[in-house]
Amino acid sequence: MRLLIMLAVPAAMCATPVSALETTRGLAASGAPRLALARAEQLQPTDPGAARWAEWEVLRLGLLVELGRNDEALKRAAELPANLPQPALRQCLLAAARAAVAAGQGATVRVYVARLLWQLESTADEARTARLLVIESYLAERQGDTAFRAMLRFDQEYRPLDRATVERFVGALLAVGMEKEAINWLAGLDDAGALKLQLRLRTGLIAPDAAVAQARAQIARGGAPEFWQVLADAAVKQGDGVLRVEALERLLRAAGDDRPQRRQAQATGLWQTYSLAAQAAANRNGLLAGDDNAWLDFAARGLGATPPQSRSLFAHLSRNGAARETRFSAQLQLVFSLFQSGLDHTALGLFGEEHAAPETLDPQARYLLGSMAESRNAPALAVRFWQGLAVPPGVGPEEWQVRLAVMQWRADMPAAALDTMRALSRQAKSLPDPVAGRAAALAHEMLAAGKPGPAEELYTVLLPRAGRSHAREILFALGGIAGSSARHALAADYFLRAALTDESRATDALALQARLAAALALARAGYRDDARAQFQWLLKNSKDPAQIETARRELSRL
Repeated sequence: MRLLIMLAVPAAMCATPVSALETTRGLAASGAPRLALARAEQLQPTDPGAARWAEWEVLRLGLLVELGRNDEALKRAAELPANLPQPALRQCLLAAARAAVAAGQGATVRVYVARLLWQLESTADEARTARLLVIESYLAERQGDTAFRAMLRFDQEYRPLDRATVERFVGALLAVGMEKEAINWLAGLDDAGALKLQLRLRTGLIAPDAAVAQARAQIARGGAPEFWQVLADAAVKQGDGVLRVEALERLLRAAGDDRPQRRQAQATGLWQTYSLAAQAAANRNGLLAGDDNAWLDFAARGLGATPPQSRSLFAHLSRNGAARETRFSAQLQLVFSLFQSGLDHTALGLFGEEHAAPETLDPQARYLLGSMAESRNAPALAVRFWQGLAVPPGVGPEEWQVRLAVMQWRADMPAAALDTMRALSRQAKSLPDPVAGRAAALAHEMLAAGKPGPAEELYTVLLPRAGRSHAREILFALGGIAGSSARHALAADYFLRAALTDESRATDALALQARLAAALALARAGYRDDARAQFQWLLKNSKDPAQIETARRELSRL
């Protein structure tokens, strides 16, 4: 019986095939919104009157908003057909309102919500979502008082509020300095959460020293990064600039890359806090304004005891030092100190958000920042810091070229990547084995991205400069590229050279695979006798049943 049930399941599935729309929804739900959107753009009917066009449009607008393409979403929403079925129209209007919130267009949000609430028969869930979007629209415009009144009305109608909504209300009110109003929802917050501790601190319900102790205890136990915000607020109340620097450094480290405006604001705030803390430290320790060398020396001596204070002095001098050498020295020490403290995200946030030309940064600091970006999968930043930089000390010129080319490729700069790699063709000497491997991996990336032309050019540059350990793989890849474009004789040449490159491994898996590929390419090129010899060699030397069967079948056709 169990076997019959198992057999029946696929049959039932085949009886009701999954539609293209349902498949696309599944892709979106599985965490592949870009793939789902590309599929929707390809498969949605062009005629708005076509069956299921409206359902496609709901999905498409939602994906555009999810991916932050809000201008596109708003443009499509403005062009919705008048006869769209009501359920789909309501969902489209909600998506448009979300896009308008993200774009900071509060008035547009309220136009869409008004249409949804007063002209259409919205469901209870849709109405609730719409009301929250109105609140978000006021918050986006920094209309704290109006948002607060809307929150109170929402609370009266939908009480008890879920914790996520309460946290959103409190967090938004704290962001605009309305902690007294936020106290209305104190009881709904998590007792052990950072937001409740922050609200209690801001309203005087707990002393700063006690808040610091609780926040540090939570951080030591692996608590959320938001506890650093508690420390930052407590530092303001205590007048402790060093503590505030420490907290803001950690907050910038935890900032996500998906909200660049907020990240830039945090970086700007940290630079300002650095400068204030530096001047306070200089005043306390009798450092004279303009005596940059004394400031640098004091900062260097204090690194072991109070790194945030030293970094404040370095940061201040990196922007305000009188001499270029002073600024460069301070930049390098600031970046290196952040790196040593595990704050590479903070360093990238500080210098990545700066609009100063890279040439105004110390070369060693640029190299270190680019290396951080490289390790953190931020290729565009790495290229920005490295472009035009001389080969750093301790790094071979070939390794440097390959690393830069990899970052350029991943930053969607294919022409620059190829130009960088072409420089290798002007070097007669062989590449170190690790460098050759990394360059071959870049060529494989190009090939996997559907760019066989750049991949072939790079493989060709590498071939005479890569050692024996990589030559076979490069030849095999070149054979595949040539074969895919029907250059069969050239493909056979590459494949057979791959098979013969290392006599000690003439019968390993790659050599046998290359020999078979060469035989097939020779046959397609019309070199029947040469192909026959390769197939016969395989029959004598291969132990792979599939290869033997292929060789026999192809021999029978020659």
